[in-house]
Amino acid sequence: MPKVYSRAVTSSSEQAGQTQSSRAVLRSYYCLCGDFVLVLQGKLDRLPRRKTDGAYIIRSKDGKDPIKQPARKFKLNATPGQRCLIKKKGSQELEIRQPFACSRCNTTIAYQTSPPPAGDGPFLYILKGSMTELQGRIPPDAFEGEEAIPPSDDLNAEVPTTA
Repeated sequence: MPKVYSRAVTSSSEQAGQTQSSRAVLRSYYCLCGDFVLVLQGKLDRLPRRKTDGAYIIRSKDGKDPIKQPARKFKLNATPGQRCLIKKKGSQELEIRQPFACSRCNTTIAYQTSPPPAGDGPFLYILKGSMTELQGRIPPDAFEGEEAIPPSDDLNAEVPTTA
């Protein structure tokens, strides 16, 4: 048998040095129905949270100092809903919100304070518990702040009917 000679160079990603893009890991998030809704640079649970409703804050535009306050790279796969006015808790201040809903189940998953498309305003707010990193799993913060219903002593009790 003849010998085979090759002049090819073999390399692997383990030999390459880290680049800026390799440190900024993109993560995929899914609606509770299992539909893909968000790709985000970094982890969702490491983002700051809004004091009023606990929503995660994604900075979509650079701040005054872009080095300290850079915008995040993201892609939201949701349909814009009907704009609405919300009264902030504990004050008389009103806020205009543009909700974004899952295109499959129509559940509201995010909002911003400017008109669509998503990312046109300075911030995009992701509602807590609205999406998960593992498809088909309920996120740990889905029921955060909710009270548990006490168990009933008599589960077999008949409900009275009216005639």
